[in-house]
Amino acid sequence: MTKSEAIVSLVNGLELKAGNPDSLKVYSDRSVIRNLAVSAIATATSLKIVVNYHSRDRLSALRDITRAEILALIYQTLVAINRAKAIDSPYIV
Repeated sequence: MTKSEAIVSLVNGLELKAGNPDSLKVYSDRSVIRNLAVSAIATATSLKIVVNYHSRDRLSALRDITRAEILALIYQTLVAINRAKAIDSPYIV
């Protein structure tokens, strides 16, 4: 599963809405985001679900996602739906 697919699954599965395509400007590699994932990734970015460790400005949407990245996305999704306490981190986009 790619990072993009994981984000799309979480956002669409929970029917989250809040995305603005302009929020994707924070990613230097936004040109590789597939059209069908743009809205979901924009929503995830707007809701502070995306966590990018080492390089905050690179989404790496097409790279296979790691277990740690999945856990971070799930935790941040719980924060977005008010089920977990927010953590302060410089890697949350």
